[in-house]
Amino acid sequence: MLTSRRKFIRVLSLGTASALHPATAFLPFGTTVSPFGKKPLKADSAKRIILDSDTATDDALAILMAVTSPKLKVEAITITVGNVGFEQQTKNALYTIQVAGKKGQIPVYQGSSRPLVREIHGSATYVHGSDGMSDSFFPDPEQKPETEHAVDAMIRLVEKYPNEITIVAIGPLTNIALALLRKPSIAKQVKELYFMGGFYKFYGNVNPLATYNAWVDPEAARIVFQSGIPIRTVGFDVSVKSSVFTDEDYDNVAKLGTKHSDFFMKINKVRRKYCKEHQKMNGSNHPDAITVAAVIDPTIISQSVSRYVDVETHGELTVGALAIDELGVWKKEPNTTISVEADEAKFKKMVFDTLKLS
Repeated sequence: MLTSRRKFIRVLSLGTASALHPATAFLPFGTTVSPFGKKPLKADSAKRIILDSDTATDDALAILMAVTSPKLKVEAITITVGNVGFEQQTKNALYTIQVAGKKGQIPVYQGSSRPLVREIHGSATYVHGSDGMSDSFFPDPEQKPETEHAVDAMIRLVEKYPNEITIVAIGPLTNIALALLRKPSIAKQVKELYFMGGFYKFYGNVNPLATYNAWVDPEAARIVFQSGIPIRTVGFDVSVKSSVFTDEDYDNVAKLGTKHSDFFMKINKVRRKYCKEHQKMNGSNHPDAITVAAVIDPTIISQSVSRYVDVETHGELTVGALAIDELGVWKKEPNTTISVEADEAKFKKMVFDTLKLS
C-alpha cells in the first residue's frame, strides 16, 4: 500500500499533475502585470481566505494581521508540517487568535504532520525558539482545534465558495497538494494562491537555490505549481529587501505599549537575534507577514513578472529550488506571478497599524 502510494505521488510530481487543470487566464510570457483573471469580488467585499500555516514567530504576525483586517474574511487556518512540533504549531495559531481578540471566531484545522513522501526534516527552532514563539511559553489557548481534517475543510470551503477562496500558503504546501490529490477538480475553483517561498535572482536560505517552505516538501510544491491554480509568490528576496524591522523599528513598536505590540516584541526575541547574527540582516525579516500584507493590499507589490515555474525534487544540491524559466526555453505558458519588489513603507505602516489596535 505504501509503495503504491509513493509511486502514485511520484508520477504526479514528475509531471502528470499538470493534467489537474490547464493553466488559464495568464498573460503572454514576459508580462509584468498580475495574470489573475478570475471574477473579482465586489469592492466592498472582504476577500475569503484560507491561511495555511506552520505557525511560529512570523506566521503569528501574519495571522494577527489577517484576522484583524477588515479586508479579509479568514474562513479557516489550517496547520501544516513545518517550523516546530505539529501540536505546538497548532497551539501557536490558536493563541494568536486569542491575542487578536477573535477566540472562537476563526476555526483552526490540523492537516498533515509530515511531508508527502519524505521523512520529517526536523525543525527550525534555531530561528523561532523551542516553542516556535521565541521561548515565550505562552499558556495553552482556550480555543481547541476542530475535529475535521484540514484537507477536508479546505476542499469543503473551496467547493462552498467557488472562485472566491484565496489560499494563502505561508508554510510548506503539503496540505494543498493532498487536497488536490484527493479532489483534483478544486484546482478550477480556487481563485488564487499566494505562496511565501522562492525568490527572483537572489539566493536561498536552506541551500543556495531553495527556500524553506518548498524545501520541506518539494513533491507537494511541484504538484501545486503544476495544478493550474493561479499562483503568486512572495519570496525570501522580497522579505529581505522590504520587510526588515531594524532596532529603530523595534524601539518604535515597544513605545506603542499595546497588547499586540507586547506580543510582537516577545515572539521575535530569538528570530531577531538569528536574522542579525546568521543571515546578515539589519534586523528581522517578516516574509509571512509581507505575504499576507500583499493579499490585504496588492499594491504593496510594486513590481512582478509572469513566468513558468517548476520545482526541483531530485537535485543533490538544489532540492526544493523553484526553477524559473526566465527565457522561455521550456516553451510553456507562465503559471506564476513572481513578486520582485515591494513597498517597504506601506508594509511597515500596515504592521504598525495592526500593532496599535489593542
